[in-house]
Amino acid sequence: MLTFPARILVFQLLLVPICGCQAISKRGQSPLAPAKMSSKSVVFEVLRVRFPVTDESGGEEIWAEVDEQRFPAELRHQLATNGFRVGFVGGQLPMELSKLMQLSDAPLSADQSNVISIEEMKEEPSVQRKHMTMRGGNRGEICASEVYEQLPVLINNSGELGGQIFDQAQGMLAVKAFPETDGRVRLEMVPELHHGKPKQRWVGSQGMMRLDSSRPRRVFERMRLDATLAPGEMLLLGSLPNRPGSLGHHFFTRDNGSLQRQLIVVRLAQTQHQSMFSARD
Repeated sequence: MLTFPARILVFQLLLVPICGCQAISKRGQSPLAPAKMSSKSVVFEVLRVRFPVTDESGGEEIWAEVDEQRFPAELRHQLATNGFRVGFVGGQLPMELSKLMQLSDAPLSADQSNVISIEEMKEEPSVQRKHMTMRGGNRGEICASEVYEQLPVLINNSGELGGQIFDQAQGMLAVKAFPETDGRVRLEMVPELHHGKPKQRWVGSQGMMRLDSSRPRRVFERMRLDATLAPGEMLLLGSLPNRPGSLGHHFFTRDNGSLQRQLIVVRLAQTQHQSMFSARD
């Protein structure tokens, strides 16, 4: 009859085939596999470029190399009457925009988020870059302006001009991305004006109720942008000159003792599309 220590030894030997062999990770290395992006996720590179209003090198010369006819005439008219300007850039970056961006002096943030916040706008560099990771169909936000204590705005709605005053107002761009089967991404972007104090309310989301504490917002649906981008292609957003008091002026100008204009560049950087598989597969 086996002694008690002998029984323990036999039991341990029997466990070896069950447990199998596993390589032991080296010291300092995590045994966990690196996290992978969802197949429905996309990554945008968002660049914010500021330059003095008096600097003509960042004005019309940039827009001369941008395709502003990419969007329907009715949408372009609605945007222009409210002081906005938008264009499509595919392939090579316009020379004047490349000079203005000073890419070598603009470090890329390692943080990836679907919200570009106001805190990130308070830094002084004239060029800011950040990755924005989004899941298909989910909402993201790009902050376009700082918070105005009180903001009087002139809004042109299909030819009808009206004014309104907003307290604690902030220009935002609401963004949604929809990956397509060919590797491109359909991008929706809507200007919004967030204002007032946060209010708690119950809202429905994916069949569930959740408590939302966001601020009231004015959504400008008539200025909704809809563009399909391939990796490397980008949208350029800014304001028209000589439109003081317009919505676009408040979104894309900044006054820190001297007036500055602002451009926002949204570039499709990465998708999880595998080109070896067809849409049918």
